[in-house]
Amino acid sequence: PSSGRIPRASKPQRGPLLRHPTPHATHTAIHHTTCSTMKRRREEESNNNNNNDEEIIIIKIGGSSITNKAVEETLNQDAINWFASLISGCVHTSFLHHTSASSSSSSDGDNIEEEEKTTSSDTQQEGSSSSSRKKKKPKIVVIHGAGSFGHHSAKRYGLQCGKQAVLSGGASPHPDSSSNLQMSKRYQMEALSKTRHSVQKLNAAMVQTLLDYGVNAVGISPGVSIPGMRAYGSSSSSSSSSGGAAAMDLLCESICQSLDAGLLPVIHGDACLLDDNDAGILGGDTLVEGLVGSSNNTKMKEHVRNVIFITDVAGVFSSDPKSNSNARLIRSLKVDMMTGEVAIDDNNSEEVGKMEIGGSSHAHDVTGGLKAKLGAAVTAVQCGKDVIIVQCCSTSAEKFVQGHDPSTVEEGTVITRKL
Repeated sequence: PSSGRIPRASKPQRGPLLRHPTPHATHTAIHHTTCSTMKRRREEESNNNNNNDEEIIIIKIGGSSITNKAVEETLNQDAINWFASLISGCVHTSFLHHTSASSSSSSDGDNIEEEEKTTSSDTQQEGSSSSSRKKKKPKIVVIHGAGSFGHHSAKRYGLQCGKQAVLSGGASPHPDSSSNLQMSKRYQMEALSKTRHSVQKLNAAMVQTLLDYGVNAVGISPGVSIPGMRAYGSSSSSSSSSGGAAAMDLLCESICQSLDAGLLPVIHGDACLLDDNDAGILGGDTLVEGLVGSSNNTKMKEHVRNVIFITDVAGVFSSDPKSNSNARLIRSLKVDMMTGEVAIDDNNSEEVGKMEIGGSSHAHDVTGGLKAKLGAAVTAVQCGKDVIIVQCCSTSAEKFVQGHDPSTVEEGTVITRKL
């Protein structure tokens, strides 16, 4: 896919408007319904709105999928367009612009007709049981990584998950003299502010493209915007490895408030305070883990159906597929609910063999790679959610987000509880 370099002083380039869609040529097109069909569906879903069957999907898309991670602050706009189009076609219609479906491409005509017939059929079955109605589309929470918008800056300043910034030349971040201490603090805050500013540019580009595709999206920056939020590895007594339970509860409240209003939240991995005088990284995978593990938020606890990680590879492999051509895709992993251990499903163990878990293969990654994803996956499964890891811009990713049965999807790794 093509990439475009964004000058620091310029606005992020925008994706195409919904009325002039340009879907990626190699991927399945995401159809859009007519305005009249959209109105009827909105009315049905509004009338049938029942908190007991409300479904939320958390989708975490990696920074390496939506940026060129090797080149600083460079978008992969094709991938962002694909993602926005997918979300537009799969999210509950209450999150779409009022006029987002007023115009569709002629190539979608058959799909529109089929959708209209389905809606008409559903309308005729109003007297039947709820199980016979068409399944409601879910609400969606999007979390994205930083990619080349943040990782390069963080690397320059030595920011990593669980570690504070280190002065150039390897000087101690906590020198003895007060003047050096002040210099260190200023260095830490410079690292935080520049890294955070960079990743917020990517967040703005993601939100803008979703808006262009007719989705009412809003950006949420978790770092210094949420009181008490701390970077991964904070030693603060009020924080845990997932950023602090109280702060995560506040973030959950902000997300749920957006969902209730019909706004799709787009959260990004962030640079934030590690301790009072230090800066650190709060990665997107850590945010996923914190959100699904938030015990005090009923909506997130009871209504999140599953977590989907969209990455730059087809799932979890027996070893790094970027460095080992013989690496085999693992289709199913099981989590021991007592110990949290992850094991290859017995049906795949002989074919795949042992699994090697390593960090990211990207030189500028500061967030932990596969280890961080599997850590978040274990927490999610232990909280009763199924987890899927699948490749960006793939038909398999589209099917998983659309809610297809995993057994019908060609690629991807499904992580569930061990029975």
